[in-house]
Order: sequence, then structure tokens, then C-alpha cells
Amino acid sequence: MEKDKIIGQQLKKVRQQLGLTQGEMIGGVIHKSHYSKIERGLEGISADSLFRILFIHNVDVDQFFEKVRKNYRSSEDVNVEELENSMRQAFNNSDTEKAKECLAQILKLDGHRILKYRSIISVAMFENKLDELSLEFKEKVLAEFTDHSNWVENVDSLKLFANCLQVFTTEQLDVFMRQLLKHYSKSKIESEKMVERVGIICNNYLYYCYFFHVAGNNINSALEYLNKLDNRNHFLMYKICYKFYDALFKGRKEQAKEIKNFLVFCGFKDRVAGWKI
Repeated sequence: MEKDKIIGQQLKKVRQQLGLTQGEMIGGVIHKSHYSKIERGLEGISADSLFRILFIHNVDVDQFFEKVRKNYRSSEDVNVEELENSMRQAFNNSDTEKAKECLAQILKLDGHRILKYRSIISVAMFENKLDELSLEFKEKVLAEFTDHSNWVENVDSLKLFANCLQVFTTEQLDVFMRQLLKHYSKSKIESEKMVERVGIICNNYLYYCYFFHVAGNNINSALEYLNKLDNRNHFLMYKICYKFYDALFKGRKEQAKEIKNFLVFCGFKDRVAGWKI
């Protein structure tokens, strides 16, 4: 009943934002008396009716559920997500101390093995201590990929890969990047989230190859993936990353500096703090 109330409250908020009456909101999908009770949290709504109402008014479904998702998750899951976001922000800002603070909290969690691996690697890179990671640790990371028959479509594996490029040998990295880009060049990705996950990996791969002087064999393919992303606003930064790395790999450092300076001018200083030219 409590969750029904939360859905009802969010529906009411959306309806008021749209400037609609309850009758206009339901669009004939359900009875007005039933909908009135839904907004008051007295009755629930079926998934079919909810989607139909949202679609009638072109409501962003992802945004709608983002507003209510915390109420359907445990406090532990919410805490883990907040720690993960804090670690990502520290990484973007090149804030080593913040990253170490996040790592200390993450290591205290029960389970969440992959998040711990990702965080350990991120902090080791910050502190330039990748060489100090044990062979045993690297083998555990590698085992995460071999445990999945189709790792290129496994969300946890993709998240891990995005953060652990540095622990692979050049040969291993070439193999995994080739598998990833070959798979997604052949299959149409329906999920925008999945498109972005692959984009993040390509961006991190290009960063690693250029700034750590790694002669990767998939640089052109990673650049091509970013360049071919459509022009949705959500992918704008990845399209800019393509221009930035394309300039660097072609030796046009001044052009790359102009791109970085423009992003700083536009207020993205924190996002490009690690772009050392």
C-alpha cells in the first residue's frame, strides 16, 4: 500500500505539471473514481494502465520511474549506488582523497565484489600504483570475464571492464576490446543505457591508450564507435570525446587543447580535469 501511495503521488505531480484534470489525465484508460483513489494511495494501478496513461501524454517513462525507484530498493542498495556515484564523481574530478574515502567505505560492504574490484583499480590508477596490484588480484578480475559465457552483454562485466583496462596485458586488452566492438558493430543496441556503457568503455580505452602510451590495436574502432553515435543530447559528450581523441591521435594537440578549453569555458572543468595534454 505504501508503494501504491508513492506511485499515486508521482502521477499526481506529473498531472499537475501537465496542467490536466484527472479526467484528462486518464484519457479513458480507467475509471475516474479509480484514478482518484490511486492518486490518494488508496488503490494500486496495473502496469498496463500505468504505461498507457504515461504514453498518452508522452511522459518520459525513465524519468518517472527514476523518481520512485528509491522507494522500491533497500537502504543498502541506495547506499551502494550513492557510493558508486561518489567514486565516479571523484574520478571525473581527479580527486584522489575523495576516491580513497569512497574506497574505504566500499571495502566495508558485504558482497559487491565487482564494485570493490573497480574501486581498487581506480584508486591504484590515481596513485600511480597499478604495478603494485598483485597477480592474484589481476587473475580474479580476469576470472570475472571467463565466468560469463557472454560477458559483452553482462552489465556487471561491462562496468568492471570500463574500470579495469589497466590490469590487463596489451594482448588481453586487444582481445576483449575486439570482442566488444565486433559484437556491437553487428548487433543493433536497443537500450540507450547499453549504448552509453559501450561509449564509456571506448572513451576510457582511448584515454588509457593515449595517456599511458599503450599501442592498442582497437583505437580506430573505438573512435569510429563514438563518431557513429547518433545526435541525441545524451551522447553529446561522447561525440566531443571523439573529436578530442581523434585530434590527439593525429598529432593535432592545439586542436585538442581548444576542445578542452571550450568545455572548461562551458562549465565542464570537473569533467575534463584528467585530460592532460
